[in-house]
Amino acid sequence: MTSTSGAAEIGLSAALQTRARGIDTFGMVVRISLATTVSYLLARAVSGSALSVFAPITTLFVVQSSPFSTLGMTAQRVIGTGLGVAVATLYVSFVPVTGWSVFLALLASLLVARALPVGLVGQLQIPVATVFVLALGPGDLSVDMWRVADVALGGLVGVAAVFAFPPRPRLGQARAAVSAYAAELTAFLREMAHEPGTHPSPLTAGTRHAFIGTSRRLRSTAATTRDSVAHALESARLNVRARGAQAELDALERELHWLTRIAIQSRGLSGAVDRLYDRDGVVPALPAHLLGGLMSALADLVDTVAVDGVDEDAHAVSDAMADDVRAAVELTAGSGDVVEALGSLSLLGRIEQLRDIAIGGALPLDAVEAFPDEDLAPVGGPDDGDAVDSSAPAIERIRRLLGSADPRS
Repeated sequence: MTSTSGAAEIGLSAALQTRARGIDTFGMVVRISLATTVSYLLARAVSGSALSVFAPITTLFVVQSSPFSTLGMTAQRVIGTGLGVAVATLYVSFVPVTGWSVFLALLASLLVARALPVGLVGQLQIPVATVFVLALGPGDLSVDMWRVADVALGGLVGVAAVFAFPPRPRLGQARAAVSAYAAELTAFLREMAHEPGTHPSPLTAGTRHAFIGTSRRLRSTAATTRDSVAHALESARLNVRARGAQAELDALERELHWLTRIAIQSRGLSGAVDRLYDRDGVVPALPAHLLGGLMSALADLVDTVAVDGVDEDAHAVSDAMADDVRAAVELTAGSGDVVEALGSLSLLGRIEQLRDIAIGGALPLDAVEAFPDEDLAPVGGPDDGDAVDSSAPAIERIRRLLGSADPRS
């Protein structure tokens, strides 16, 4: 996710990439039905085309859940149909319609469509228009141009249907998606708190902890949540009913980015925990019950901030957790085996980093740019998915906790 606010990005490129999102409300069913009927009646009254179905068909496809997406879909269909009709009309005027000529026309139209910077709807409109013209055969150019005019008419009716009384921005769906994402993330942290140390025998080399499966599923939830928030942002663009929703849209976008940072770091942490605990011949310097307490505290902190923001209760949870991390670092650093201690110390550094992100809350996106790229750096290793390699910042945090870092840094 970029740090630039999605609500501010309104341009031709974004409109031409708009995609259909489905009919998700009864109000949208009624809106599409009425608009398509009006488009059909207008086309019958004014169109010079023998088949004036292009107008209602266009309206049927372009009406979306927001003014901005409806404009985008209309632009895609008009551009696609215009190109398809113009080129195909010229083509059938000189080339007989045979199996081979149809194949070559479709091949060319699909190659042209593939090169256009528009969404799938606009791309498919070119070969669809080509097929219509080929099926009807050569005719009068003015009649063919009426087909393009019918598409424009249908698009205008669709735009009017949305702008006259636009749907409310899709804030409810986005709020529910962000809340579900936060709940799944804290459940994942608690799963990491409870599983290590509970296996009666060491896990084999090819066996992963159960929370690794949860970590992988979290990616799907993240994608769904990003799509819901993007839909909410898009539904508010050019929407007169969204005037009072901007603050909530910004808050949703900030919270999503905050949860994403925590999720990426948590997935990296899960890979480290999986490699360190319940393995044959590995004795972590940090006992599993201490790890479990820290992870439970981290889950409580994320829960508290997600529900109530960064308040006194959140700071109390964070401060208590910071004391526990510091005590765990001193205990681990004082263990006899330095090699065994390194893995646990790195783990504690990751946990401390997560505590910092969690108590920071949902910062403005431009403020997040000031943070080092450590939170989003990719890790090597196919099993870690989108996890991050936090070893360098984690070690630096451990140095600070032990009091050995340079105070000027």
